[in-house]
Amino acid sequence: MNNFVEALRTFFKVALPYFNSEERWAARSLLTAIIAAELGIVAVAVAVIQWNARFFNALEAKNWTAFKAELIVFCFITAGAIVAGASKYYFGQRLQIGWRRWLTENYVKVWMADGRHYRVRAIEPNVDNIHLRIASDVYIFIQRTHELTTGLLGSVVALASFAYILWGLSATTPLPLLGTNWQFPGYLIVIAIAYASIGTFFAHHIGWRLITLNFNQQRYESDFRFAIVRAADHSEPIALMRGEPVERRELGHRFRNLVGNWSALVRRQVRLEAFVAGYGHISTVFPILVVSPAYLSGAITLGTLVQAHLAFQRVEGAFAFCISSYAKLAEWKALTDRLAQYQEAMVHVDQSSLEPAGKIETTASRNGDVAANDVTVRLPSGIAVAELAKLDVAPGGRALITGSSGSGKSSFFRALTGLWPNGSGTIALPQGREILAMPQRPYFPLGTLRDALTYPVPADTVPNAEIGEVLEAVGLTHFAAHLDEIKDWNVVLSGGEQQRVAFARALLRRPGVLLFDEPVSTLSDASARDLYTMLLSRLPDTIVLAIDRRGVLSDLHAQTVEMTAPSETGRPAVLAPA
Repeated sequence: MNNFVEALRTFFKVALPYFNSEERWAARSLLTAIIAAELGIVAVAVAVIQWNARFFNALEAKNWTAFKAELIVFCFITAGAIVAGASKYYFGQRLQIGWRRWLTENYVKVWMADGRHYRVRAIEPNVDNIHLRIASDVYIFIQRTHELTTGLLGSVVALASFAYILWGLSATTPLPLLGTNWQFPGYLIVIAIAYASIGTFFAHHIGWRLITLNFNQQRYESDFRFAIVRAADHSEPIALMRGEPVERRELGHRFRNLVGNWSALVRRQVRLEAFVAGYGHISTVFPILVVSPAYLSGAITLGTLVQAHLAFQRVEGAFAFCISSYAKLAEWKALTDRLAQYQEAMVHVDQSSLEPAGKIETTASRNGDVAANDVTVRLPSGIAVAELAKLDVAPGGRALITGSSGSGKSSFFRALTGLWPNGSGTIALPQGREILAMPQRPYFPLGTLRDALTYPVPADTVPNAEIGEVLEAVGLTHFAAHLDEIKDWNVVLSGGEQQRVAFARALLRRPGVLLFDEPVSTLSDASARDLYTMLLSRLPDTIVLAIDRRGVLSDLHAQTVEMTAPSETGRPAVLAPA
């Protein structure tokens, strides 16, 4: 019982926000229309059963007039079935489209903001493949929710409607066995529910393991898709280094996990399917066996026999809803858990700056400078990865961050941007001035070269003349004719050209603070110095902090800070003159 309540609580946590959102009236209206259509379908089913009784009685009596009249009635029932079925499908699809759009947009808005998509990988490493949860799991979850809720609603209404019919038939249909009439009020309902209960018990006993298997299957499918897409995105280095055997081995390992779990899923599913098939086959005959003694004794007509048979099947089928839907229920439960796990991970990311890691305090600087005092950057576990005692760079100042690999230079940059708030100490930043951080590997969005140059702002907000001037400044004029071509630019451009694009972005943005991580690592010394000097001259008021392990740019900065890993010295890095 506790598991059931917890499953419902998890489901409502995922599902209810849409129906309480700014689109709640449209969502609730569509939901109401779906419920009305489902009620219409049940009403049609009730009419069909009542029609069957009259129709077969007319056949048994060889009443041609009644036979023709029932055929006309059946045409009207068919028209009602068409309207109800089409309405249910239309309104159901409209609801699924709106729900998926809202849920996807909100998941992406939360995930792709404030660096959560980056920090969640370190804070919640067990929450795998979030991008695929948003792209795939949301869609299947909504589909399964629609199928199961409409099916459950139909079953509940059908149970009530057809139980009423069976109650009446129980009063007029005797139960002669061994020369004794065992008839009692509602006995057909009791037999139908008992039969369905036995089936549900065995279905659950066979299929409850499907929940875990479905959860793992979604994970293994996502892992394999991620790995194969990643290999395709890095095809050049893999080919150059002849790394195909390693990639094949890794892909094979992930696919074997997928197939192994899939095989276990199939084995368990076969048992459930075999039981459901046998149960369903017996269900077509069992109601007739229950009421046939009354028919053979002449106590009821053929029409009553058919009506009792169909009503019994409907009641039993409604009560045995879990049997026919058990596989979908297991998949739905797994998907609900994955989406709830994602939501909890996003909350945990925002709370990760609490103890034991703590939170770095960020304030507005008085003089427009960048300052850091006793800053320690920590992992969520509390382990220090970077330390800096003091840093103060005035507007227009240039500071070089140096240190061995692993000393925390890039981690300190992440703290400056607010991407990684875990730790302690104080960082002061210019108020109202943009902070632009350039990572070691420039990122190229999907789209044109123009989009790549102006990233992270829309390309149509930057004048063509300004783009042309910047291309000339960074030495990429030979690409001026290709600005509006859509290509995989991170493959087309060489490493040096990609770093020139990073310089172009900085020139176009003209930020108040520029954080450059290894800006010239793929350029020759002469080209690196010329390009960097040009950047500094064009951004005289920008505070520039750069990481340069090669030392090519050392004399172009007024200040240098050398950082050492906290585990090596136990002392924070201090500012030193250039």
